[in-house]
Amino acid sequence: MSNKEVMTKMVSAYQYSLIVIGLCSTILFSAATAQSQTIEQQQPVSDPVSDYMNAIDNVEAEYSAYSTELSDLYLGLGKSLYSKQEYEKARQAFQRGMQIQRVNYGLNSLSQSPYLLSIADTESFLGNWDESQEALENLYSINQQAYGANDVRMLPVLDQMLDWYLDSYDERTPKGGYSNLVISERIATKMYSILEKELPLDDPRAPERFRRIGYLQYFIANHIKQHGEPSESGVTFSTGGSASRSEASTSHMHFRRGKLALEKVVAATTQQEDSSPVEQAEAVAELGDWYLVFGQRFSAAQAYQLAYDVLETAEQPEQARAELFDQPRIINFSMDKDSASDSAPQQMEVRMTVSAYGVPKGIEVDEDSDISKPQLQALRRNVSNMRFRPRLQNGIAEEAPYKSLYAVPAPKS
Repeated sequence: MSNKEVMTKMVSAYQYSLIVIGLCSTILFSAATAQSQTIEQQQPVSDPVSDYMNAIDNVEAEYSAYSTELSDLYLGLGKSLYSKQEYEKARQAFQRGMQIQRVNYGLNSLSQSPYLLSIADTESFLGNWDESQEALENLYSINQQAYGANDVRMLPVLDQMLDWYLDSYDERTPKGGYSNLVISERIATKMYSILEKELPLDDPRAPERFRRIGYLQYFIANHIKQHGEPSESGVTFSTGGSASRSEASTSHMHFRRGKLALEKVVAATTQQEDSSPVEQAEAVAELGDWYLVFGQRFSAAQAYQLAYDVLETAEQPEQARAELFDQPRIINFSMDKDSASDSAPQQMEVRMTVSAYGVPKGIEVDEDSDISKPQLQALRRNVSNMRFRPRLQNGIAEEAPYKSLYAVPAPKS
């Protein structure tokens, strides 16, 4: 037999062995997978609630009913019950965990903070808004006693409280939502006082902190514009037609408070170590936006002109001015930390002209679209209520065409 024939047979045998090995591996892998799946199917699915309760029983039996290890277990139990919407039981678990914290560390221990926040959440789902407020006031009280009312270390707890009242705003009636905003403003006032006294303007946190306080004033003013104030507040509003004297004075109050906060944003941005002319101009332009939405057109024009002039010191002044002022920009003082949505609503292109005062006019939408006429009307109405930073040429506001995509209002059921 020639060398060539020998080599051919050896290669064929090698290839055959690879096929056999591959088949064996596949069979073994399939068998192992099937066995693993069978074992998994035979094992009961773990229930976090049962696991926590068993762990609690074991700790109580080995140590005592007030063992420090129990508080975390009760917090975990409460969160598991909360996720199952068993709010009554969740509240009991949170209260028990907090009680253990108090027994071990004192009535004013800061370690009970997560329990108080969880109790506030649970009470809100049970419709017990007063009890939620009581839990949050207790949270503030223990922190105040630990640090003092004007200590900068109070800012994190004030942030938590403000987040809670704003996050739960949509769950309430207009009257209940107004109550949330009244408390939110009190919290913001405390924050503003601490920031003024304790946080230098060149601190990197200062611009965003003052900005949020300013935006809150717009949120409150917008709520009052839409719903009025509850009659028992002593001040009533007419949301249509000309503004009453009380409405004008209330609107001016929120305008003034927001203006002060946004002026702090400008000052803080200017004093940042790495602040650029573009960032400074954006802060000044934002102040101009504030003036514009509250009808202070002359002050808005002055602020926009100043922002335009600030960009003279930018690396590429004309390009920076074009990016900031060549097209109208919607003015949005939203309190949402993240406006992105997993399920974006249907959008439609809207064409309009934006006046020198930021007012949309000549609004056009595609009448041949597949949405209903009431939805089209609602879309037009929503856009007409928006305000825009106008286009600026040489620092002067002027009328400009504009188009963009906007969310289509959901059809009414």
